[in-house]
Amino acid sequence: MNGLVKAEFRKIFSTNLWWGMLIPGALITLAFAAGGAWIGSLGVDIQDIDQQVPLALPMFASGMTFGTLFAALVGVIGVTGEYRHRTITTTYLTAGSRDSVLVAKLIAYAALGGVYGVAAAVFGSIGAVLGSGGEGFPSAVSWLAICAVGIVSSVLWALFGVGLGALVGNQLGAVLGLLLYTQLVEGALSALLRAQGAEEVPPFLPYTAGNDMTMDLALNLFFGDLPGRLTDSPLVAPLRQALTEGAPIWWASALIFLGYTLLVVFAGSAVSKQRDIT
Repeated sequence: MNGLVKAEFRKIFSTNLWWGMLIPGALITLAFAAGGAWIGSLGVDIQDIDQQVPLALPMFASGMTFGTLFAALVGVIGVTGEYRHRTITTTYLTAGSRDSVLVAKLIAYAALGGVYGVAAAVFGSIGAVLGSGGEGFPSAVSWLAICAVGIVSSVLWALFGVGLGALVGNQLGAVLGLLLYTQLVEGALSALLRAQGAEEVPPFLPYTAGNDMTMDLALNLFFGDLPGRLTDSPLVAPLRQALTEGAPIWWASALIFLGYTLLVVFAGSAVSKQRDIT
């Protein structure tokens, strides 16, 4: 198994894909955090309070959730690329079983997903500093909590991508399917469910659950870190209720998405064992 994992790392770092996906994900997180921190600093003058509104926190989390999509994409491409370039036959022949190949890929891409998460945390923090001028930050505990959960989310999305790649096999189909579902289909499905009075269902859909594990924590920490004058505002309570109620707590969303990830991985394993590679 060690040899298979090392082989997967060699495949990853022998191409430009890993950093080609890493850079835009990190820059998006930086831009979201910088923009949120800057908007929060404008709120100082508008609200005439003695400290900044810590918008950097939810915007930082939002950037991290979008950045995790790149971890999923690199996982998808890492598996389907072998089918596309027909190297999967050699990979299977040199391994003990097809399952051992999938396990090795899961280990390697989980580590790479962690790298993506750390990069997003670092660049997001830099963006928040640039946007706020180093002032008005939330507590260090809140910031580190979002970083930690964001890294875990990135790892899970990378694993989800590996499972999806093994399940679909075709690179174009898997990539387009992932992008269309996360950026279009689930949003439309959620809107339809809410229109039918099923508001409790969307938080349990895969993309929403994967995002909510970071966003729910960020929003609760954000409202907890608000300056006292804003906390007492009659506008805050209904806003907090609208944004945070109705969805599972962040760790429950994490468990839900873990369930989806395991489902996709096991389905990918079952399909890949039956797939003709000749």
